[in-house]
Parts: sequence; structure tokens; C-alpha cells
Amino acid sequence: MYKCTKTASSTVPNSTFGCKGSTRPLGAGKMEKKDGALFGPPKAEFGLTTAKLTQSNDDKKDTYSLSTSKFDPSMRRPRVPGKEEKPILGISTSKNYVTANAVEAILQVPKQTERPDLNYMKKEDFGKVPSYLSQVKDEIRRENDMIERYVKEQMGEIEEQKEVYEEMSEGERCDLIEALKCKWREVNKKYQKITHLVLLDTTGQVRRKEQFENQLTQLEKDIDKLERANNILVRP
Repeated sequence: MYKCTKTASSTVPNSTFGCKGSTRPLGAGKMEKKDGALFGPPKAEFGLTTAKLTQSNDDKKDTYSLSTSKFDPSMRRPRVPGKEEKPILGISTSKNYVTANAVEAILQVPKQTERPDLNYMKKEDFGKVPSYLSQVKDEIRRENDMIERYVKEQMGEIEEQKEVYEEMSEGERCDLIEALKCKWREVNKKYQKITHLVLLDTTGQVRRKEQFENQLTQLEKDIDKLERANNILVRP
């Protein structure tokens, strides 16, 4: 390593001008070469520093050993094998694990569990038909009826059932007429609100007016039919 020093004729303090090259201008420094010079402090100082670092590391090691006095040696990891140690190869076994597991399962003694002594004759439903049997019988009966009805329909043996009607009483007929008249008044009230519209601009207005007119016409027909009829038959 080269170090730049000032000559006696240097007039510029701490100048490094002209330290390199073959030309030596006035006031240039002088290059001096030292054997074994490295970066960092001198050898003596470096050795002292190393000693201090070693001592401090030793102190830390002692402190660590004191603080970890309860360390379990069995928890240490195994050491790394050396390069001269050769692994053991070719280890094999003739044991058949499938057969061994099967034999072990066969010869294993089952666990003995304690079971309380149950007296089924003292149960509440002893001697009674279970409730689920009645449900099963009903399902079987419905399935059989459905199958029988289907077969008869396919064979054309089922006769069409005649419709049964009941006669409406006079009180029911009057109540029905009064309810239809009330319905007619409600629809007519809504219809009167749009009868003044001469020009219907939208499709909704036209459809609403036609709907009210059809309802009023149908209600009038039903009322007239009920008022003229004497005997009215209805389905039960």
C-alpha cells in the first residue's frame, strides 16, 4: 500500500496533489511504500483489539453458561457426521408387515365393556305394538290401493264417478246475492273514476277500463241468475 507524505519544500498543507505519476511538480507529496501494510489499525493495535474481543467473547460465554445452567443435554441435536464416516447401507428385514398386522389383529383380545343388566319386561312399551308398525301398514295399504287403481284404469274397469251436488239453502242464496252486490258497488266506484276520460293515452288505462267493464257485466249476470233461480245445486 502506498501512503502520500509531504516533502520539506511543500507549501500546501495536507496536499495530495502530485502523489502519483512520474512528474513531480513543486509542492507535490512523496509516495512511501510499507511492507505488510493492510487496511485497519497497526499490528500491535490490531492484536490488542483481538485480545479484547476474545476476552469479551469469553465473558459472554461464561454469562451464557451461567444463565443456561438448566439446559437439558438430551435436547441437543446429534452431531454432523464427518466426511470419513460412511453410512450403513444394505439394511433389510424379512418381516412381512401385512401378515404380522393380520395376526396381531386376530390374536388381539377385545376390550371388555361393562353393560348394565336390562330387564326388557319392565319397559313401558312391553307387549304393545310399536307405533312405527302402524305407519308402515298404512303406507303399504296406500301403495296397494294405488297399484290396484292403476291396473283397473289400464284394463278399463273403473267406472266414472257421478258428481254429487247439494242444494243451497235460501239463507245462503240471499247472503251470496248480497255479497255479489257489494262487490258490484266496489267495482263500479272504481270504474266511475275513469269514465270521464274520453281520450285514453296509455295501454294500461284501456286495459283497466275493459277489466272493470267485464267484471261489472259478469257480476250482473250472476246476480240475475241467483235472483231468478229457486233451487241451486252446488258441489260439496
